[in-house]
Amino acid sequence: MPRPCHCRRVSALPKNSCFKPNGVPLHELEEVVLSLDGLEALRLADFEDLNMDEAAARMGVSRHTFGRLLRRARRSVAQALVLGQALRIEGGVCAVDAPEGHDAGATAKGAESAAGDLLVAVPSLMPGGPEAAPNAHFGRCQVYTLARVENGKITEMGVQPNPMHQGGDCGGPVQALLRLGVNTLLAGGMGMRPLQALQAAGIAVYYNASLPTVADCLNAFAAGRLVPFGPGHLCQGGCASKR
Repeated sequence: MPRPCHCRRVSALPKNSCFKPNGVPLHELEEVVLSLDGLEALRLADFEDLNMDEAAARMGVSRHTFGRLLRRARRSVAQALVLGQALRIEGGVCAVDAPEGHDAGATAKGAESAAGDLLVAVPSLMPGGPEAAPNAHFGRCQVYTLARVENGKITEMGVQPNPMHQGGDCGGPVQALLRLGVNTLLAGGMGMRPLQALQAAGIAVYYNASLPTVADCLNAFAAGRLVPFGPGHLCQGGCASKR
């Protein structure tokens, strides 16, 4: 059984997620993927000129792991340039560092204080929205229902697609939520790795109490009735038994 990957620290999300040859439509091009942690390895080694030990420490990985990330990243970039392919930046087992001065723990207060402005996500079954059922599989849901909660009241709501969870990569869904500006997640079940990745990224996670609809989950959260996600809510060998 392979060892689980530990989340790597990334300083920030990329300003652009795709680069391609000029004048060629993206749908006509083959793509090569550069992971977010691979981009961070390139940034530290080739842009900041850090040595291997310093760069590995910045990412929270071993020197061997950093070297492997860097080799793969350089090969991906070289392949895109030599073969004229599009370079897409996504995925990777990583967590984005909180901006300077940001208190990641502040989001964990949630609606209990009945104050603040939170963007809350609920993994949802299609088509999403207040009447949809929550999806028990955090990373595999097709859509997130998003709601803005201000001073204990729901003021806005919308639906956003979720890039599918692939190949044991706990970082992809976390990065998607960060791009959307989400700081709170209401989940029915997940494993330890994605929970740690969410918490490391400063996203507070609450247990949705297996409530039947997204609206029920959001109303319970806004009223301060949901509890922070804990060890007793983790999936053991899958979430098939959870709604």
